[in-house]
Formats: sequence, C-alpha cells, structure tokens
Amino acid sequence: MPSAPDHASPLPARTAAAWADLPSRGMVRAIGRDAAAFLDKFTTAAIAPLDPGSGTEGMFTDVRGWVIALAALLRTADGVLIDCDATVAARLRDHLEHYHIREDFVLVDASDSEHGTAVVGPEAARWLAARVGGRLPAAPLHHAAVVCGGIEALVVAVDWFGVPGFVIRVAHDDAAALRAWLTTEGLPRASAAELDALRIEQRVPWAGDIPEKTLPQELDRTARAISFTKGCYLGQETVARIDALGHVNRTLALVVVEGDEVPPPGADVSCGSETVGTLTSSCASPRLGPCGLALVHRRGLQPGAVLTVAARRGRIMNPADTPEA
Repeated sequence: MPSAPDHASPLPARTAAAWADLPSRGMVRAIGRDAAAFLDKFTTAAIAPLDPGSGTEGMFTDVRGWVIALAALLRTADGVLIDCDATVAARLRDHLEHYHIREDFVLVDASDSEHGTAVVGPEAARWLAARVGGRLPAAPLHHAAVVCGGIEALVVAVDWFGVPGFVIRVAHDDAAALRAWLTTEGLPRASAAELDALRIEQRVPWAGDIPEKTLPQELDRTARAISFTKGCYLGQETVARIDALGHVNRTLALVVVEGDEVPPPGADVSCGSETVGTLTSSCASPRLGPCGLALVHRRGLQPGAVLTVAARRGRIMNPADTPEA
C-alpha cells in the first residue's frame, strides 16, 4: 500500500493551481419546459426557485427514502443538468424516466458524450479568469458558458476540494484539446490521488461512499442538500420522519488512521470488539496521513471512543479540527 506523501513537498493543487480529469463524473440532462418542475418532485433540493446559471446540491431517493444519487443540480435556461457519478447516471436516468409520462422534457444520459476536468487551487480563479476573458461564477454550483482556447465549455464553481475550484465540462471529442490547452498554458497536472485526497479531507461523498440503503441525513449534507420547506417529493416521508426523530444511527465521518499504510476501502472500523463502520474510500493525505470516509454508527462517534481500522488505532476527525491547507 502507498505511504503518505512527503509533507514537505508542496502540491500545486494545494498551493497554487492544477488540473485533473474527472472521469468518474457523469451527466444526466433534463431539457424542456417541464424539467425543473418534474425534478422538484424527485429530489431533496428545491430546484424550482433557482435562476438559470445557479445550482444546488440535492439527493435523489427511491420510494423508501434510500439515496440513489447525490448530485449537483445546475439550472439552465432550457432545463436542468444533473452532475452525478457516472456509475449511477444510467440508473438515475431510468429511475426518473419510470415516472415521466406527459411532461414536456427529455432525459438523456450524456455521461459518454461529455467530459469533466477540474481546475483547483488557491490561484485557480485568478488563473482561469485571466484566460477565458470573463468573470467566473463564484458561488458553489453557479455556472457559465466560456471559451477555453477556442473550445466551448461550461465552467462550474465547486467547493468539493477544500480550495477554490471549477469543473470545466466539454464535449467528449474536445477533451484532448482541453488537456492540451491547459498544458500549453502552463498549468500543472494533479494526479487523481491528489484530487481524491482533497475530496476525502472535505468529507464529500461520491458514489463509492453511498452504499445501498443509505438514508439522506446519514451523509451529513442536510444543510446544503435537503429542503424542508419545498413541496412533496419521492422519499420525503422518510426524510421528514428522520428529522422529527432528531438523529440517524450512523453518519459519514472522516477517520484518520495511525501509521504510514493506507487502509483499503472495505476495511472495518471497530470500537472495542464491535464493528461500527466500513471504510468506503481512503487516501494518503499530506495533511492528515492515512485516512478515509466511513459511515460510522453513533457508538463510534461518542467522545472518547477508541477506534481500530485494519489493526491500527484510528480517530474521527471533526471538521473544526481539520488543519488548514
């Protein structure tokens, strides 16, 4: 297993700016007059009030309230773009199509025809704005059409990586040209592992962190992904019942592990002799050392709880305790 990176080695994505492909991200396009009103009935987020060019995070749940997908919902003039993991895009599209009857819109899984590239780092906004000739969206999930080296693109502001960041979405056939433009312009390339470490440090769950039968509030995204004032939607009864109870039995947590070896996804998280969770993703963080995300039962989240991961001591890293980049 890889060891933690050298803490003395600065990484451009953390100190300046860098780019990396996002092959794991997919896209479902809902285009047409009724797209936003329809999707509002199937997601935890409030889409209808959004203006074109803005966005929100939301979850799609099944009738039992279990999460199908956590997505970025991007409002456009002609519909809604659903940026989600590529591994769940087809299932999400089929799920929504099952309920689509007469509404005036079309659903298309565009995951194979579009490509996403991240530009992240403290200098990302300045670097990109200087080259696209216009003001970039600033608020998370706000987005705008831009031209990158002659390539038509959609740039989306994201806060998934703990540093300023953008996702540049282009047609799949333009992906190679976009990479060449970024390289020619002198922007260093970050590795997939570097980008994933930033995501994990921020506790941002992607598809691998959302196993079957996960409840929305378990992902600890309630404040940004769940509206309790919008109209009815599929799975709302479960969400409302959990809200009334005031807690869930497990919560997505960042678990830091002692030593140099990175525990693999699937490793048990134990508290005493009891398994209280399973790592869903892991990384070698330059700031924290080996760590990963896990849905941890609240017994393992209690103050003073002693955790074990892959035969090594672990601890929960609370957001307020995470050191600055």
